[in-house]
Amino acid sequence: MTLETLFAIIVFLMMAIVGTDITRGQLDASLRMRRALAGGTLGQLVLLPMLALLMIWLLQPHPALAVGLLLIAVSPGGVLSNYYCSVARLNVAFSIALTAVSGVVALAAMPLLFAALVPAALGLEAFRVPVGEMTARLVLFLLLPVALGMALRHRFPAVFERGRRLVRVFGFSLLAVFLALLFADQREAVAALFGEAVVLTAGFTLLALLAGWVSGRVLSLDPGDRLVLAIEFGVRNAGIAALLAVTTFQQREFAVFSAFFVLLQAPLLLIAVMLRRRLADSPDPGLRVG
Repeated sequence: MTLETLFAIIVFLMMAIVGTDITRGQLDASLRMRRALAGGTLGQLVLLPMLALLMIWLLQPHPALAVGLLLIAVSPGGVLSNYYCSVARLNVAFSIALTAVSGVVALAAMPLLFAALVPAALGLEAFRVPVGEMTARLVLFLLLPVALGMALRHRFPAVFERGRRLVRVFGFSLLAVFLALLFADQREAVAALFGEAVVLTAGFTLLALLAGWVSGRVLSLDPGDRLVLAIEFGVRNAGIAALLAVTTFQQREFAVFSAFFVLLQAPLLLIAVMLRRRLADSPDPGLRVG
């Protein structure tokens, strides 16, 4: 079995697990927030690619990291955002709805945005962007497995409710295996690009969080939902970005930034959400947030 095939299987399973975490009730409740969902999704499509271009123009990173950042910026929201919102005791249903909607929109938006961004960031002759092939892979490894997971959840709700923690642990285990395989395969590139990747990840994450918070204010969301939107802006579907890098473009080096992004971003966001949770649990009313 090739590494590309193994990556594809892992990403398919991870996206199916995402689907098992989506219930009809959660979506129905969040879809009532149509303005917030539409505005939040549009904000991601417009602001995140602009922030990626800004980072590339300012820092002039290695081309592999630049392409990796562009793939991350145009990717849909990542399922880890739902976990971070759960830890912070925020509106998880809103986070799940944002992740689901951005995933559907990505089927059309991601290939087109990436095709437009590459010339702007790397020059007109950088490389050909196969829009049709990207779209087909997104349908196969994003829409199809999520729909399958939702169907299984609908058919066996009690099973998935009882085994929710086990399913989540399995999903995190798949992510860990994915990162380990990618780092092992690209260990030389990982060592060479580590410093630049840290700066890019930290800079893009902070700018994305700020953009999400400001978007929430523009949409007149309450403070808690602004935090949800900020987290959703910051957390991207690195698995899809990496899979496209190694299959559609056949450049494993492009996927290195996706692995860095997940690994380096996690401590930043976990510290932030744990701090928010502690403040929310504080008995002093003056310290409460959201």
